[in-house]
Amino acid sequence: MSPAEEYIRNVLKRGEIGHAYLIESERAEQSLRIARRLARLASCEKGEGCGICASCRAFDSGNHPDITVLTKNKDYYSVEELRRQLVEDIGIRPYRFDRKIYILPEAEKMNGISQNTLLKTIEEPPSYGLVLLAVTNRTALLPTVLSRVVCLDGNDEEAEEPSVPEEAKRAFLDAARRIRYMRSAEAAALEASLKEQKLTPLQQVEMWELLVRDLYLIKAGSGRPLSFPEEIRILRSYAEPLTDEKLAFLWDTLAEA
Repeated sequence: MSPAEEYIRNVLKRGEIGHAYLIESERAEQSLRIARRLARLASCEKGEGCGICASCRAFDSGNHPDITVLTKNKDYYSVEELRRQLVEDIGIRPYRFDRKIYILPEAEKMNGISQNTLLKTIEEPPSYGLVLLAVTNRTALLPTVLSRVVCLDGNDEEAEEPSVPEEAKRAFLDAARRIRYMRSAEAAALEASLKEQKLTPLQQVEMWELLVRDLYLIKAGSGRPLSFPEEIRILRSYAEPLTDEKLAFLWDTLAEA
C-alpha cells in the first residue's frame, strides 16, 4: 500500500477526508495509478476498498457512474474541457453513490487560465465533490491552487531515507527538544544551534524532512517505523495540533529549501 492510500484510508476512518488532493510521483503513469486507487478507496461503501460493494464492483468494471477521469484533446487542458468535464458537471449530484470524484491526469498541463478556472471549484466544492490532481511536478501549479489541496506522496515504495551521521542526528534531536512550536524566532534559534553543532545546511534539511515524515505517519495513525521512535512522545505533541494544510506547507517549504 502506498503512503497516499494509507493516508486516505485513515482520514476516511476519522470522517475527515478533504475535497482536493494532489498526488505527485516521478512518473505520470504512477501518479495516475495512485489517483485511481484513491478514487476507488474514497468511493468504497465500506471506506476500505473492499472489492465487494457495488461501488468497488462498478469501478473494477470500468463503468463507475460517479468517477470521471478527465481527458484533453491536445497537450494542455483547455478551459472548455475543464468546464465541461468538471466545473459544470460537479454541480450535478452523484448519480448513484455518496461521492462524485474527478481525476486529472497530468494536472500540471493546465495553463494559468485553466488553473484559475479550476480554482473556484476546489475552493468551494459541493460536499460530495472530490478532486484528485495527478502530477509529476507540483511546482507547475499556481500557489493559489497548491494552497487549496493536500499534497500526497504518489510513490508505491517509500523513498530511501537520507544517510545522516548518527552524531548529526543526536545534535538535531537535542536542539529540536527545545522547540515546542515552529515560530520564526524559535526556528532561527534552532538553526543557529544546529550550525554550532557542525551540521551542514543539507543535513539540517534532511533532519527536518525525516521529522515531518514522522509527523505525517503519526497524524495518519500509520504503523510504519518512525525515523525518531525514541521521540514518539514529543512528536505526538507536535502532530496533534497540525492540520493537513500545515503539514503540506511544511513539505513545500522543505522542497523549496
